[in-house]
Amino acid sequence: MSAIAETAPIYMRSQRFDRLFVLGIPLLALAMGALALGVPRYVVLIISLDLALLGYHHVISTYTRLLFDLKSARQHWALLLPLPVAVFAGVYLLIRLGGLTAVATLYMHWQWYHYTRQSEGINKAYGMKTRSAQAGSPGFNRLTFYLVPVAAFLTMSARPGSTFLSIEIWKLPVPQWLALAMLAAAGACLAWWLWTQLRALRDGTLGRLHFAYLCSHYLIYLVAYAAIRDITTGWLVINVWHNAQYIAFVWLFNSNQFKGGVNPEQRALSWLSQEGRWPLYLLACLALTGVVYRAIDLSNAYFANYTLVPLVVIAYQGINFHHYIVDSIIWKLRKRDVQSALKIG
Repeated sequence: MSAIAETAPIYMRSQRFDRLFVLGIPLLALAMGALALGVPRYVVLIISLDLALLGYHHVISTYTRLLFDLKSARQHWALLLPLPVAVFAGVYLLIRLGGLTAVATLYMHWQWYHYTRQSEGINKAYGMKTRSAQAGSPGFNRLTFYLVPVAAFLTMSARPGSTFLSIEIWKLPVPQWLALAMLAAAGACLAWWLWTQLRALRDGTLGRLHFAYLCSHYLIYLVAYAAIRDITTGWLVINVWHNAQYIAFVWLFNSNQFKGGVNPEQRALSWLSQEGRWPLYLLACLALTGVVYRAIDLSNAYFANYTLVPLVVIAYQGINFHHYIVDSIIWKLRKRDVQSALKIG
């Protein structure tokens, strides 16, 4: 074994953090889905808790990198001023042209892509951090990584029923035979991938937690989109997984970035991100989330008397879509500041 491999870290942060991230979060998502299926009367409560404690919070976590301090705000001014105007205008036009169905449809499909891209980024971060490379062909592994989510999503599209959160959505016109063929192809690729990874794991060339993360990626997509027939319940599973994962990853980034102590230029965020202060960090983000979304709700209630356009949809989905675009820009692993904060190279 090379000297690099001998000294490579086996965790993204620590044993406790990585086990929570890789094992605890998927188990939480699956448990919420099982509870929603087993006790349907709790579905509204579970979704409300997911949105209040994870959903809104995970969106606000994005802005800890954009406007928690003047330095970040100056650096990302284009993402904070022109981009939101364009996004909210786009949502308004979408409602005017296609109604709520068009917005919900875009949300469902863009969300799938957003979640998949984030999962690939985390997979790459694990590999780069722990020097853990998947066995077999990189091209085949990447194909499998995307083929399983694609096949699972097409399976959902091919099934009868098109209601998501009580809103009708337009699904891709996928015939049943094509969805089954894609699922079979994805299953075959996944079986071969699993065989090669288990051999590498046995030989000690693949990190266990990295391998576990990849398995959770495949399991969540297959359960959320293929195994669960109800669109809303399936969405709940993958939404809880993504939201909790995102919050934990942002905390990892911030705590690593300010590991050297409080930064006078980013005093609030760096102080909250110090070792052992994660409860205060979470409380601060939850408080900020409450203030922001409460202000949005009050504004929507006030202006609703002066317009027929559903402002609450424009506000909430505009924030979601802006979050998707911003994330695709600020979290690229090729950026030096991201590599530096995550301690990868």
